[in-house]
Amino acid sequence: MARTTRALIATLVLGALMCVALPARPAHAIGLSNVSLTSDDYSAGVHSNFTLSVAFSNASKDLKDVTVNLPTGLLGNPRAVPQCTEAQLNADACPAASEVGTTSVMAQALGLPLDVPSAGTVYNVVPPSNRPARLGIVVRPIGGLLGKIVLPVDIDVRDDSDYGLVNIIKNIPNTLNGIPLTITSMSLTLDGRTPSGAFFIVNPTSCAANSVSVTIDSYASSKPVTGKAPYRATNCESDPYPPQQVFDMDSYGIDQPSGATIGLTLPENVNDRAPSHSSKAVVRLPTGIGFNPALADGGLELCSPAQFGKQGDDPIKCPAKSQVGTVTFDNPLLGVVSGKVFFGRSPGHPYQIYFFAQKQGVTVKLVGNITLDDDTGQITTVLDDLPQVPYTRFLLTFFGGPRGALTTPPACGDYTASTVATPFSTGRSVTTSLTRSFSDDGQGNCAPKEQPTVAGKMSSTKAMGSGTLTLDAQRPDGSRRPKKLDVTMPAGLVGKVYDVPMCATAKAQAAACPANTEIGDVTASAGSGPLPVTLKGKLYLGTGTSTSVARLWVVLPVKVGPIDLGTLVLPNYLTLGRYDGRVHVTSTLPDAFKGFPLGLRRLLLTIDRKGFLQNPSGCDARTFDFTVTGVDGTQGTGKGPFQASACSSLDFRPSIKTSVEDPSYKVAGTQPPFRTLIEKPASDAALSDVTLLVSAALQANPNALSGTSCGPDQLARFACPPAARIGSAVAVSPLLKDKLSGPVYISDIGTPAPDDEGVELPYVTVFLKGEGILLQLNGELRLSPNAGRLEAHFRGLPDVPLTSFQLDFLGKRSGAEGPFTSISDLCASSFAPSDSTVFGQNGRRVTQQPLIDAAACRTGALVRADASGLATSKPKMGIDVTPDPSDQHPLRRVTIQVPKGMKARPDRARKGVHVRVDGKLLSRKRWTFSKSGKLVIRAAGIGARRVRVAFTQGAVVPTDATRRVAKQKMSDLSGASPVKLKLSVYTTAVKTGKRGKTTLVVQGRP
Repeated sequence: MARTTRALIATLVLGALMCVALPARPAHAIGLSNVSLTSDDYSAGVHSNFTLSVAFSNASKDLKDVTVNLPTGLLGNPRAVPQCTEAQLNADACPAASEVGTTSVMAQALGLPLDVPSAGTVYNVVPPSNRPARLGIVVRPIGGLLGKIVLPVDIDVRDDSDYGLVNIIKNIPNTLNGIPLTITSMSLTLDGRTPSGAFFIVNPTSCAANSVSVTIDSYASSKPVTGKAPYRATNCESDPYPPQQVFDMDSYGIDQPSGATIGLTLPENVNDRAPSHSSKAVVRLPTGIGFNPALADGGLELCSPAQFGKQGDDPIKCPAKSQVGTVTFDNPLLGVVSGKVFFGRSPGHPYQIYFFAQKQGVTVKLVGNITLDDDTGQITTVLDDLPQVPYTRFLLTFFGGPRGALTTPPACGDYTASTVATPFSTGRSVTTSLTRSFSDDGQGNCAPKEQPTVAGKMSSTKAMGSGTLTLDAQRPDGSRRPKKLDVTMPAGLVGKVYDVPMCATAKAQAAACPANTEIGDVTASAGSGPLPVTLKGKLYLGTGTSTSVARLWVVLPVKVGPIDLGTLVLPNYLTLGRYDGRVHVTSTLPDAFKGFPLGLRRLLLTIDRKGFLQNPSGCDARTFDFTVTGVDGTQGTGKGPFQASACSSLDFRPSIKTSVEDPSYKVAGTQPPFRTLIEKPASDAALSDVTLLVSAALQANPNALSGTSCGPDQLARFACPPAARIGSAVAVSPLLKDKLSGPVYISDIGTPAPDDEGVELPYVTVFLKGEGILLQLNGELRLSPNAGRLEAHFRGLPDVPLTSFQLDFLGKRSGAEGPFTSISDLCASSFAPSDSTVFGQNGRRVTQQPLIDAAACRTGALVRADASGLATSKPKMGIDVTPDPSDQHPLRRVTIQVPKGMKARPDRARKGVHVRVDGKLLSRKRWTFSKSGKLVIRAAGIGARRVRVAFTQGAVVPTDATRRVAKQKMSDLSGASPVKLKLSVYTTAVKTGKRGKTTLVVQGRP
């Protein structure tokens, strides 16, 4: 020991002498001659020692600062190792357990060109509040005989780029106890596992090319010098990556606003190896969990990229009302870090979430891009280009409450959240998921509260009058989100759809319906919980489909707070109930609109188009009915009262006629077709009950009435066998542009309960089909004890305005018998008429006894006619009609068909058609003249004994062919050869309704 001490003293003395004798070295800028970074094991995620070695050139320039940018992902865990205080470090008294590495420094002292090695220890030191970590280096030159060098090493995070670590050594001393020092090289080794057994350093989990950079500065120069060395992890394929899904909701009830926590966890180590860091995460919430519209409606503001700021320390300026949640993550360097989550958007990304957290001088900023499934509302959040940093827990928590960010699912069941996570190690995605159960009480019990309500009010309830309808349909909180809505109007409350222009489908879908198709307003409430949002829009009438008469288009601009989703266009189909003729307004609701759950809670319709609606003609108590079908198929119904008034003021003047229209049927023993025609004015009350007891002249044929029938399933499918058909029907309504028509079948829907004497027969079912309409009327048949006459009874007819209803039973045809057999000559007058009893919806009763009007028995009226001027453009024609002398009844109706060879000009009818009844000029309102050449004359009061018609002023003109013939005849030497025209006149008597047809040839003069 004494020898060593003497040698050291001699060296120092010699060094001092040489310091005096040796000339100064030339001044050159300090440089880096070598930088290297090595590891005991380069495997990804391995806790391995690494050594950083740096050699300096021109070292005499007095090294001052060293900054080391470690490779991305090469990290330390200071929280796994006990910490040394600053006082302990300065006193070289750090606990052995805080040791995390060693250092070796080559230095020259006293100006001697001799490198003296100096060893040191690296400790984990308590960092200042603005640093995530600090290391402390204690170097002991020559075993500490010259003193000790204590170097704090501050640890920073490159939070403006890749979140890698930066080691900073400032103000390295260039003297030690007054003795000049020149450092020529240094190496630093940090432990993968410390002597105490704790994991400290971990390799990157990416095997991409990487590097370390060292930047130095000196006391003599202000120009930093940087050197780099490559570093690359290996064996990424074997690095574990077992992420686990986190998914928790504040509420596990149904269709409620709720907060939620979604995230991932990863173990800190798997078999002493750190799992790979995540480079990307695609988080999908369960379908059914969506954004709560009330979130945006409660003053939400959106944060912009400019307000969020750039990555790093750039301060954020996001509005306080853009915060929708918090973020929490556990990191080995920082521990538990909590931050804020803001809702925002940027060009190309309508929905984004911004993560912001700060701790110990480190700022974390991440951006997630949210996509919403337009149809289901499923939320998918993509976090891409994540930094290569570890976490054991990363949690996103959305705020809860009535304006909570999310809504729970709309129905009971299991719902699965999933994350597709991609590791840095392999780039191969891994899917992890977690399933939670939701129920009405959050405890597994499902008991939906399906109690919808509906209320309707007409501004006027006068029977068959018009007014404004206010319709309010609601479903309570706690019920299922609706998928289908069906609002059924009271029987007889109808719309005059063909009196209003209709919006074409393409225009409706584009929210571009013309103003003249608007029929009202709509207010809708939607959302979950106690704070639904309110939307206002318009109601338009649109064209129908093959199964609907028309459509009501609900057009709703959807702007909630700062979020503008555009315009929701929802078709509602107008249909008539098959059995009751009631108007149904039905719609199928989307689960979501532009990604936001629809969750309709209330629909308030106001239909105020003047004259569009018509009240019922019956004043019995009726109802609005509301049926809601939830997304899970559950149904709820509600009713609202309605009653028309002043029905007694309505007329009820039906006319019932029976006839055999085929003139080939006359004699007894035949099976003729049989027609019943009911006509009434459009302003009269509608039919409600019709009974017809057919004349004894036609005996019922039980074989035809009890043969092949149509069963209930076949009726429901409108697929009856042809053999069950026994007739056809036609109905005309002033509300429809076309007639309704369809077949009549014997149907097997039960036997009517006997309430009168007689033989019960199967039902007869009448189908009336039109554009988007299918009505089914079921009538009872029975053989009365009165001479076996057939009675047909139709009860509970729809309150639908009809001006005529025609029911035709087929006669005998190939392979099938007719339902009636004539028991005598149909022209005989000895048979009693049919008996009919008809009730109106207003309760009025009318009985009539129509005779059978057989076409074979009809005699025409007396008709005289004259025509002249057929070779000119304005010929004249006169027609004189009087009743058949054998019939003492005046004429109620006369129809004149312009002869073939002549053309009608209705545009000239005002001056060119003159009609006189019994010598008096008939009002223009009592006759019509159509382009088809049909002049229909309706006599008022007791009828007409004589009808005279004059066509002048070109009201009828010859066809080109007729005119050529007339001109040719005029050129003949005879000079006046007639042109023959065939004229037909149809008449109907007043009381009997007897109809006739007269055809004659008119000798027209050229």
